[in-house]
Amino acid sequence: MVSFLLSVMALSGFVSFVNLKNIEVSVIKSDDIFALKPANLKFKARNRYFFGAFLLRAKLFQSEVVLPYIKGEEIFILNPIFPKRGKYVIKELTISSYFPFYFFRRSIIIPIYIEIIVFPNPIKCDISLLVSEGKILSESNISRGKSYEGEVVGVREYVQGDPLKYIHWKATAKTSSIKTKVFSPYQGNPVIVDINDFSGSLEEKIGKATYTLIEISKMGSPIGLKLEEELYLPEKGNNHLRRMLYALAVYNSE
Repeated sequence: MVSFLLSVMALSGFVSFVNLKNIEVSVIKSDDIFALKPANLKFKARNRYFFGAFLLRAKLFQSEVVLPYIKGEEIFILNPIFPKRGKYVIKELTISSYFPFYFFRRSIIIPIYIEIIVFPNPIKCDISLLVSEGKILSESNISRGKSYEGEVVGVREYVQGDPLKYIHWKATAKTSSIKTKVFSPYQGNPVIVDINDFSGSLEEKIGKATYTLIEISKMGSPIGLKLEEELYLPEKGNNHLRRMLYALAVYNSE
């Protein structure tokens, strides 16, 4: 009986080894990641062997997912939680197998390389003063006199003094005369967020600034950011928002 159990355990260990050794993992992409919130990291597992791999577990930090069966390629998602804002480099992922008899677990470390920027955890705060017209016109000297465009709604003839960045090059090429983009009016007032306008510790100020940038962006207003000597003038769009969130993520980080 003992001999039989030893044989079964040896077989289990060998099958687990085969189950694991032909697995490759690569990173596909991730959504925006915020501190203290579950991330959404997408991976692709590839089984190089023609037989399927069974009952695998992929683990990254505290997040783990079961992969019941892999033949060819399989997409899976892990949801680790990062404790603070800043830059992270992930160099390995653990793949384990209890297959086929669950006597013991065999694991392998798969090298990967992911550079991740974790944005600050948004801290809800009152932003009513920032979005009120009186606040913007009377206190935001930086935003005075600057125009902010909305969506492109047409083209017109070029007028001397039009900014070069507003020239519609495709329309110009078709008509042989210089055309300028026509924009719809922007919605809302331009806002510049300064972390020193918020109360609390540095991390609380950064969290409140993060919340403010996100919420005002949702309103469609041009939004900017001031960090000591660094200034992001008010603009609209997700790329601009991410640049500001990146600046907050790495601000005074060790």
